[in-house]
Amino acid sequence: MTSVQENKNELEAAVRYCESAISRAKATIESMEFRQQAASKAWHEQTGREATLAEENARLSDILVAREDMWDEAQSEIATLKEEIAELSKAYKDSTHEEITMKKAWREQRELVALRDDQIAMLERRLAKYTGEKTYPFKEGDLYYVLNQLDGTWIESVWDDESERLHDSTDFPDHPHKVYFTVDQKNVLDKFKPEDD
Repeated sequence: MTSVQENKNELEAAVRYCESAISRAKATIESMEFRQQAASKAWHEQTGREATLAEENARLSDILVAREDMWDEAQSEIATLKEEIAELSKAYKDSTHEEITMKKAWREQRELVALRDDQIAMLERRLAKYTGEKTYPFKEGDLYYVLNQLDGTWIESVWDDESERLHDSTDFPDHPHKVYFTVDQKNVLDKFKPEDD
């Protein structure tokens, strides 16, 4: 009997050991499954983040390319605008130079015409001396100047009957009042007049 009881006890102990081993194995398996699930979840999350980062990287790359294209277009437009500004500046300078040249030529031509008119008037006066016809250097209402020989200033006058009387008068020995100047002649002489200190 004792031997059977011992065998029974040994068998029960072996069963308990096996049950304990099975329980530990189950716990180990459950732990490994939990760890596998956690690792799988982490892997999927990591993969998802990587995919999101890849998409964001692609989006930012597209934006960068688009902005580089816009920058190139802007640089091209700036270069075009600079060329247009340079052309306009040159055209303005040429136009200004041409205008100045034309004004200078017009003034010179005007002065030549005025001098020619004065020469014609002088010839008419000389001719009048020979023909006995009375002529005057100006017409009534014409503006003219006489140089004041005392202080070098201009005396402005308008030709009228009194001007004709003074012109014909012999009361002045040197006849300084008979040296007349037109507006254009005065302007020409003023160019050579020294500036006052």
